Formats: sequence, C-alpha cells, structure tokens
Amino acid sequence: MSIVRHNSQQHPYGLYVATLALALFGYREWITLSKPILLFFDEAYYYGWSQQLDWGYYSKPPVVAWLIRLTTDLFGNAEWAIKLASPVLYSLTGGVLYAIGKRLAGAQAGFYSAVIFLTMPLVSFNSLFITTDAPLLFLWSSALWLFLSAQATNRWHFWILAGLVGGLGLLSKYTFVLFPAAFLLYGMLSQQGRNILTNARFWVTCALALACLLPNLWWNYNHDFISFQHTAEISQQTENEMNIGRLLEFWGTQFIVFGPVAMLLLGVRLFKPRSVARGHQEALLWSLFIPIFAVISIQALSARANINWGAPAFVSASLIVGIYLAKLRWKIWFKVLTAVNLVLMFAFYNYASLLSVLNIESKEGNDPFVRIEGWKPLAHSIQPIFDQYPDAPLASDSRKVLAYFGYYLEPKHLNGRALNPDKHIKNQYELLYPIETSASDTHLFVSEHMSGEQLKGYFESVQLLDTANSEVRSNMTRSVKVYRVSGFKGY
Repeated sequence: MSIVRHNSQQHPYGLYVATLALALFGYREWITLSKPILLFFDEAYYYGWSQQLDWGYYSKPPVVAWLIRLTTDLFGNAEWAIKLASPVLYSLTGGVLYAIGKRLAGAQAGFYSAVIFLTMPLVSFNSLFITTDAPLLFLWSSALWLFLSAQATNRWHFWILAGLVGGLGLLSKYTFVLFPAAFLLYGMLSQQGRNILTNARFWVTCALALACLLPNLWWNYNHDFISFQHTAEISQQTENEMNIGRLLEFWGTQFIVFGPVAMLLLGVRLFKPRSVARGHQEALLWSLFIPIFAVISIQALSARANINWGAPAFVSASLIVGIYLAKLRWKIWFKVLTAVNLVLMFAFYNYASLLSVLNIESKEGNDPFVRIEGWKPLAHSIQPIFDQYPDAPLASDSRKVLAYFGYYLEPKHLNGRALNPDKHIKNQYELLYPIETSASDTHLFVSEHMSGEQLKGYFESVQLLDTANSEVRSNMTRSVKVYRVSGFKGY
C-alpha cells in the first residue's frame, strides 16, 4: 500500500483535529449536563448490566457494560457519567481517522476525514447516549489503522495488536465480524488484497480475534445462545415479504445519518469514471463500506433495518469522501459539507428552542426528546412506597419499567424481577431474574398497562397502592400503577 509522506505541511492539521474534537466533546458534555439529557431506557438497562460484570448479556456482547462500569466507578452513577464513554470514544475515533487519512493521502485528507466523522449527524446524536456504536466505531477505525500498519511493515506487533483490537471489536458488537470478511472483497479488487489473504500473519490475526470472542461464546453456550437468538429475532427475515419501499426509505435515512452533502459526494465518488485513479487503498475502503451497506440494505428490503445499523460503513465513507475532497480543486464543498452538518447538530441539540422560534408546540410526535422524559419524576412520585416496603423487590412486566425505576429509585433495584406470562425470554431480566426464582414472597409490582384483575391470575394477593402520573407534554402523560403483590402462583 502506498503511503503519502510529507516532510513539511503548511497547516498544523493534527492540531486542528485535536482542537475540534476537544471543542465538540466539551460542547456535547455541556448539552448533556445543561438540558439535562436524561437516560434512554437502554442506557439504564446497560447500567444494570455494568453492575454485574460478565462476558455476555441478553442482547449484546459485554464491552458497553464494561465501559459504563469504568466511567461510573471513576465518576459516580449520574446520567452524564453513564454516558461519558460515548463522546470520549467518538472524539478519539476522529483522531484515528485523521491518522488513517494522513497515511493514505496526506494530512489534509486526514483532516477532512476527521471533520466529516466528528460532525456526522449520527455521531452528533449518538454522542448524547451510550450505545454499542461508540466502542464499535472506535475499535473498527483502530483495527483499520493497525491493519494498514501491518500491511506496510509486516511486523508481528502490528498484526497481534490488530487481532486484539479486532477481538475487542467482536466483544463490542457482533457486526464486527464483517471487518475481516471485507478483506475477501479487497482480495478480489486488488493485488494488494490478494497479498494479504496469502499472508499467514493475517490469518493468525483473525484467529486471535476469534479467540478473544471465546469467553462470550462460552457464556452464550451456557445461556442457550440467547444473544444469537435475539439477533435472529430482530432481523425478522422470515416474517415479511420483500418491500422496495422499505429499502428506499432506508437509503433515504442514510442522508440523515451521514449528512446530505457527504452522502451526495460519496455517491459521486462511487460512480466517478474509471479514468480517475482510485488506487488500491481506496479499494480497501470501499471493501469495508460495500459489504455492510449491502447486508443492511438486504435486511431493509426483506424485513426491517434501523437507520444506524450500517454505522461502521461510515468510518470508511468518511475516509473516502475526505480523500476525495482533498483532491478536488473546489474546496467550497468541504465548507458546505461541514456547515450543513454543524447546522443539523445545533438544530438537534437545541430542538426545543428551534420549535419555540418556529412557534410550534413541542408534543409527542414532533419532539424526539419526549422518549426520555417523565420517568424520573414518576420514580420520585413512587419513592415513598418503596421506602415504606424496603424489603419488597421491584417487579414488572416491562423491561422499560424495570430499567428506568431500577435506576431512578433509591436504593437502586437493578435486578428487578420480571413477570413473563408468555415464557418467551425477551430481555436480561427475564433471562436471569424471573419472578418465579425470587427469594421474596412479596414484591412491589409497577406497570403501565396491567390491571389488578390481570395480576390476580398470577398472585394470591394483589393490592393497588398508588397510581402515579407525570405530564410530559400537553398531549402525553406517563402513568404507572404500583401494586403490592404476594404469593406467586405460576403461569
């Protein structure tokens, strides 16, 4: 692989990237603290995982829980501390992309690539929430840098580090398995790719990465491979017919994920005439983009696909567009791209103010932040009941309820007991903490929907203690009922 080196550079692009990454990190932390950005229920759910460290969990491998445990052990269990690893890792990923772009096409290309990634709408959104995407994208980009270094030098320490980072990537999200698979396509597109596939050290690296995944596979073996069952279920491949509308909708949402100008330039680059040399390094980047985008597109066509499922593809997409922009004579495209992404970021972070300026009332249906509001006040409303019955564990029929109240009640009820009438395991609570295994005969059952009459089908004694309400918007009020239940009768 050719490596572009510059003995001197006119601009301190590395300093620019570091300054932008730090500025965006500071701004995103300020937004998180000042709004404040409360927990999404998945984050509260993952926080519960983090207090019981393991090699696997119901729906995800363990790295997201490990990260939350690290940040909360260091800074406490406030919402911002639970979320902290996300903006940190996205900022670091920007730095890694700068290093990759610089290696492939020079410092300016690295700078453009980093800016595209750091201002990408998906990154702006995800920086406010801790999800598996944060470690996945950081480890994906780090593995790419290590593979490029290993390819250029063939030194063992780069290959071994690539294997270890790849192993952590697999422990972050199973999607990482597409990373080494992309090299098969790279081998079809270039001689350099074929050289990698014939290098025994590449296969040692892949074996090392898989070895890192073995503890998670053992955990899954001992839990009936529940993570893979969940993955198969959410794909719903056999439940829907082919639908071109879903595919077009998914493609359209990718303009929001990557940024409209960036996505446009990516398409232009893909269909650029062959007379414009792409180079084998760009073949590698496309090899990392195309398989992921194709797999998720097929998923969207045949069933459904969340808009962020193709997130790893946009690591290489940032590099492709960044390198392309560095070659263009008209730098206005970079300025327009960055300006559009920043406008989208500011609009999202100040959504309530934007609605106010437009004289639009914030309601359920037009305000995405509604989803995380109302739960904390509800927890405060029912706290006196839990103080009155300190020995009664939290129980519910809902993962959302168990996650939110498990976190917001004091002391925390992180191992809330799950009522699961259909006996089909759908979350960590039903997997490890079903109500039938509880040592306590009496529970405080919190539910959004279940009535006392329904609960009498499962418990000998059911007593309604309170109905708590929290008005979130003029058209939305959250409500839960709290029951004291005892004598579980079975299903």
